[in-house]
Amino acid sequence: MLAPDDAVQIEHFILQFNVHGEMPARRGVRAGTSMHGLNVSDKPTGPITRLDTQQAPPIDAVHLQTLIRFAEDLLTTPDPADRLLKLARILISKLYHGIAAVTIELDLNDPDTTPIPLIEPQYAHNWRSDEIPYISRTLLRGVIEHQSPVIATNTDSADDSVMELSLADDKQALAVLACPITINDNVMQVLYATFPAEYGTVEWLALASLAVEQYKQTNTAWIARKQAEQQAAMEKELQQASNIQNALIPMNVQLDDADIAIGFEPCKYVGGDYVDVRKASDGKIYLTICDVCGKGMQAAIVTASLHALFHTAVDLGLPLTDLMTRFNKYLMKTLPGESFVTANMMIFDPATRELESVNAGHPPAMLIRPDGSVRKLSIGKHPPLGFIATEFEGETVKLEPAELLCLYTDGLTESVNDENKMLHIAGVQDMLVKVYADHADMPTVELQNKLTRQLDEYEGNAPRADDRTFLLLKTDPQATQNTGTFDI
Repeated sequence: MLAPDDAVQIEHFILQFNVHGEMPARRGVRAGTSMHGLNVSDKPTGPITRLDTQQAPPIDAVHLQTLIRFAEDLLTTPDPADRLLKLARILISKLYHGIAAVTIELDLNDPDTTPIPLIEPQYAHNWRSDEIPYISRTLLRGVIEHQSPVIATNTDSADDSVMELSLADDKQALAVLACPITINDNVMQVLYATFPAEYGTVEWLALASLAVEQYKQTNTAWIARKQAEQQAAMEKELQQASNIQNALIPMNVQLDDADIAIGFEPCKYVGGDYVDVRKASDGKIYLTICDVCGKGMQAAIVTASLHALFHTAVDLGLPLTDLMTRFNKYLMKTLPGESFVTANMMIFDPATRELESVNAGHPPAMLIRPDGSVRKLSIGKHPPLGFIATEFEGETVKLEPAELLCLYTDGLTESVNDENKMLHIAGVQDMLVKVYADHADMPTVELQNKLTRQLDEYEGNAPRADDRTFLLLKTDPQATQNTGTFDI
């Protein structure tokens, strides 16, 4: 059957079929709106040809060049729906001679379910756009069964490998092909196209399959590009969160009446650890160490809020229990979902060596003597901050000369080695006892370095899942003062 612009060559002469005016409707095609349904034919068919059962067919270089340009075009088409449209349109181009093409979704569990069109059917320039192409249910069953490209025709094909197919009651010489695009969760997306019967060959099935492969490869490239963009955005956010976190932690503390050092090793994904030191106008030293549940920018924002609250409370000279109450009320109003904050806050008076502390769900602070004996401050009296209204009670102890105070987060206790063995509180205590027993005369900054090396050796090559944060304080008048300055 000739169509407008078809060309027939007879020896040295070429005849081109042109039609003036509107092209009359073709027989065997019913009117309708494509996205409201498809004409599905249930006529029986003989065996259907699959590409994987045939020898590699010859492909013209012009078609390959077109496929290359097609892939380049898809790489500049960000909208997935537009890429599906372009996949259908390449088969109805003049070079590929398709009559109509559509992408559809099939239910693998029920092959007889009417296919769902994913795009508006695309038609060749000489085909009426209000016509719905026939969909062969037999061919759909074949593509579902074999999960590979298939082709069939409803005429006697010159290609012995292509079997007959009945498409509709009003018989028309056509070939149809179906190529799987994706198969996920019992759903198959398929490119379905109709051609004049003379193109119902393995060569044309190979061309359609190549077009689908180009589409799938460019889709993979778009997915990788999207993932790279998301990763870059996440890395940027994490870097911003890390900058916030690092800016809040005083890494070099210098005081005349206390020797203090802070150890901080952030994990890759920015935890919610916050540690701080601030001296009040009456000479007392406020200490805090907190662990915000969560990671990333959200945790960094919470720690920034805690930093502001802590400094304001110290400047106002609030009692420790009032400070904790203020923290708790603020976090109850602002923390999202099931998030919470563990905290250990203290006020140390260098003149009397008295240490007042309030622990809200945080690992217990330790007081270590050079002889290896250890005192642990209370734990478990109060829930973490941000859960419920709580009346906080303080605990007061007196530091002995040369006694070392250690505050830390669960990034230490939950450190694991190459054998996936966790350190726990007992392991942290053993490390502290050993380091201090061997180097009690050293300033806290040196003790901090030695404890950090001990932790590194324990972890080995095991990945770190949390920040590793601790604070050391002692009042030994013989201790060498830390170097560096920090405005507290």
